[in-house]
Amino acid sequence: MKHRSCQTNLITFYEEVRRSIDQGVAVDVIYLDFAKAFDTVPHKRLLFKLRKIGLDENTCSWIENWIKDRVQRVVINGTFSRWTPVVGGVPQGSVIGPILFNLFINDLEIGIESHVSVFADDTKLGKVIQCEQDVTSLQRDLDRLGDWALKWQMKFNLDKCKVMHFGVKNTQVIYTLNGTELGKSKQEKDLGIIIDFKLSNNAQCQTAASKASKVLACIKRGVHSRDENIILPLYKSMVRPHLEYAVQFWAPVLKKDIIALEKVQRRATKLIRGMEGLSY
Repeated sequence: MKHRSCQTNLITFYEEVRRSIDQGVAVDVIYLDFAKAFDTVPHKRLLFKLRKIGLDENTCSWIENWIKDRVQRVVINGTFSRWTPVVGGVPQGSVIGPILFNLFINDLEIGIESHVSVFADDTKLGKVIQCEQDVTSLQRDLDRLGDWALKWQMKFNLDKCKVMHFGVKNTQVIYTLNGTELGKSKQEKDLGIIIDFKLSNNAQCQTAASKASKVLACIKRGVHSRDENIILPLYKSMVRPHLEYAVQFWAPVLKKDIIALEKVQRRATKLIRGMEGLSY
C-alpha cells in the first residue's frame, strides 16, 4: 500500500506501546497468525466482498474468471494424485493476489476497541491495561476476531498466536482465542524485527550483525577478486539489507550494539584492495 511499509507499521504501533510504558502503564499485545492465510481465502466469499465494496461487475467477473477453474495435484516419486479443484486462495506470485487478500481482510478491525495493526497476514492487537474492564475489552476483541474468522472461513494458527506483557506492573492475565489459551512470549519476531518484552533492541542488533557477518564470510570464501567494482555491489545488495532493514525503528543505542554493527563494515573494507587500512 502506498506510504505504508513494515517500518511505518512498527514505528506507529510500538511508539504507543513505548509511551504507555514510560508512563508506568501496562500494555498487553497479542500477536495473531493466520494459518496458510493466502492459500485459504474462499473464492465465493472473496467475490461477495468485492461486490459489496462497490467494484463494478465487469471487474468482479474478470477476477472471478481469473481465480476459478484452477486445479492442483500432488506428485511423489513419480506417482500422481488425482486433480482436485482449487476453491480457495489467491496466487501469491501475482500482483493482484496480495491486493485481493488486503480487500478480503479489510473489515477485520470493524468493531474492535483495541489498537489493531494489520500488515498482510500479520495482525496484532494492543491494549493499555489499567483495570479489569480493559482486560475484558481485549478478550472481547479476541472473541470478535474469532467470530470473524469463523464467518469468513479463515483459521488462526493458535500455536503461533502469542501474548506479550509489557510493563513492570503488568498482572499478566490469561487470554483465549476460540476457547484455546494463548501462550505467553517474552520475544517475538514482528515483521522481521525481534521484539522483546522490554522493548530492547539488543537482540535485533546482534542478530542483524550476525546475519550480515555470515553473508560477508560467504562472499569472502566464494569470490576470489578483491576489486571494488565487484565486492562493493555484493556488499550493498547482500550485506547492507541485513543492517538497514527498518533500522530507523531499531537503531542501536548501546555501545556494544554499535560496535557489533560497525565491525561488519570494517570487515567489509578489508575485502577491498586499497581499503584494508581504513578503520571506520
